[in-house]
Amino acid sequence: EAITTLGTGFLRHPANTALREDTDVKALHGALLRLVYRLLFVFVAEDRDALHGPEATEQARERYASYFSSARLRAHARRRRGTAHGDLYQALRIVLDALGDENGRPELGLPGLGGIFDETDVDAPLKGLSLSNEYLLTAVRHLSQVRDAGSRRWRTVDYRHLDAEELGSIYESLLELVPQHSAADRTFELVELAGNTRKTTGSYYTPSSLIECLLDSALDPVLDDAVKRGEQTASAAGTPDPSDAIVRELLSLTVCDPACGSGHFLVAAARRIAKRVAAVRERNPEPTLESVRHALHEVVARCVYGVDLNPMAVELAKVSLWLEALEPGKPLGFLDAHVKHGNALIGATPKLLRGGIPDEAFKPIEGDDKKYAKTLEKQNKAERGGQRGLFDLGGETKIANTVFATGLRRITGAASDTLAQVRRQEAAYQDWAESTEYVRALHVADAWCAAFTWRKRADAPMAVTE
Repeated sequence: EAITTLGTGFLRHPANTALREDTDVKALHGALLRLVYRLLFVFVAEDRDALHGPEATEQARERYASYFSSARLRAHARRRRGTAHGDLYQALRIVLDALGDENGRPELGLPGLGGIFDETDVDAPLKGLSLSNEYLLTAVRHLSQVRDAGSRRWRTVDYRHLDAEELGSIYESLLELVPQHSAADRTFELVELAGNTRKTTGSYYTPSSLIECLLDSALDPVLDDAVKRGEQTASAAGTPDPSDAIVRELLSLTVCDPACGSGHFLVAAARRIAKRVAAVRERNPEPTLESVRHALHEVVARCVYGVDLNPMAVELAKVSLWLEALEPGKPLGFLDAHVKHGNALIGATPKLLRGGIPDEAFKPIEGDDKKYAKTLEKQNKAERGGQRGLFDLGGETKIANTVFATGLRRITGAASDTLAQVRRQEAAYQDWAESTEYVRALHVADAWCAAFTWRKRADAPMAVTE
């Protein structure tokens, strides 16, 4: 409801002529999603008293609360319908822009957070647009109030305790909807469609009970082993206090979810590791909330990894992890190398690449011509015994991940206490991902994988063979 209200509000505002004349409904949908994610993030951060850094003055906090806070906006939404004026959206933009700025807004006590507040190409459709108070307040009302089933009573959403589980259910329901736009009525809608993204990508939400069960059986024994290793390391070095060695072992663990969705499992795993780290540091099985929060910031930056086929899921997984790791005054950590958009079921290892394309790659699958597939298989077999092939790369490309891993580890392990440092990580990662050597290696791996999924018919483009 909030997304459709905002979309229609932007389309109907008299100042937004350019949007109406050239509406890319899919791009608009992506931009609206990011705007709503940002609103949710601010609601949660504010209600958890985690939006302002420790250096924010009392005067700046009061100024923010009185004129710019989302709490004020939500209170207005409960009481007022709103007018055609656009001052509330202008005030909101000041806050959102400040959170994406390295300097923040000291006069409002706002630090630069980055992350979901960084401006990207996805935001382009909403850049410079206006929105009336009526549509903004209606959207905020949809986000901040829910009606109990079978009741006429409205209840305020408890954002202080919002969990990754709620974000996951939002994500799953959004996958069933596709955007539609009417130029004549100037409306934006989300409608249910047969064969929607949820069905076609098999995206189904994992309940908390199942995640807890999986963590009990799969993660807890690994944490116990890490603690033992730390104790043994400290003992061998003659160190009476093993806590530092144990923490090092715990923070060197990695957890990967190859179909992470909105990050529900990753958040739960990060919590487990962080609680154990904080417990060791405080020598208390039930550590304080502040020490767990500090540990979470470290765990999310080092220990958790995810992949998903749906770009919306990847964005939401990052939001879930950022919310979980939010520490007052600290920027949102660098997650581009940790949560990736891609297909975790298809890939090539250095060992597979060195072996060239196997003949099994040309076994016919649905839609293939069996005779043509057989011809390709014979061709591949003959080529492998003949002249130098595509995967006989010699010194051209390093078919090993060690060099790439070393470069990446240097980037992810760099200091990230300020937004400027996080931005340097992002820039270094971009350079790394666009380097000639990495791109070449990636293309080789892509070519190897492509052989398996190529359409094996005479009317298809020429297949990749050895």
